[in-house]
Amino acid sequence: MDNKIKILIVAGLGLFFGVVVWAISTTPTAPPPPSEKIEPPSKMTYETNNIVEERNGVKVLELDSDKMIMDVANQIAEIENVRGKFYQTDGDFIELTANRGNYDYKSGDIHVEGDVLVVNSKGSKLSSGKLDWRGKEEILVASENVKISKDDMRAYGDIAEATNGLRHFKLKGNARILRGVKESEDNKQ
Repeated sequence: MDNKIKILIVAGLGLFFGVVVWAISTTPTAPPPPSEKIEPPSKMTYETNNIVEERNGVKVLELDSDKMIMDVANQIAEIENVRGKFYQTDGDFIELTANRGNYDYKSGDIHVEGDVLVVNSKGSKLSSGKLDWRGKEEILVASENVKISKDDMRAYGDIAEATNGLRHFKLKGNARILRGVKESEDNKQ
C-alpha cells in the first residue's frame, strides 16, 4: 500500500474516533429540564354575549350583554350593559336592563346595578340602584331608591322583594304607597 493511502486511512480513523469521543463526552448526563406547563387563562373575555337558562326544556331566562368576563374557576361572569328577559310559566315575562352585574352559573343567581329597570309584560315597572335575582327561589330583591309603578299606583322603599313577575311585592324600610298618581305628577314624588 502506498504511504499516502495509509496516512489517509489513519487520519480518517483518527477523525472518526475523535468524533466518537467528542460525542460521548459532550452528551448531557442529566435529563432535560421539564417543559413549561402552559396554564389556560383564568378569565376569558367575550364581546356581545348571550346566556340562556332552561329548566326541563323550557326557557327560563335570556341574558344579553355587550361584554362578558368569565372567571373560569368560579363560573361567575361579569357582564356590562345588561339586557335580560325572564319567562313566567303563564306566558308573561319581565324585561331587565342595567349597566353592569354578574351571573353565577352554578346557582343561577344574577346581581345587577346601575340604572336598573325591570318591566313586566302587564306594564308594571320597578327601578332601583341594585337588583338580585335569586334563581332557585325566583325572587327579585331590589335595593337603593326602589320605585314600583303600575297604572296610578307608585310604591317606594329601601328594599323590595318581588315574585310572580312583579305581581306581588313586599317593601321594607321607608316604605310608602301612593294611589291615584297621574303620569305627569310621577317625577315629583
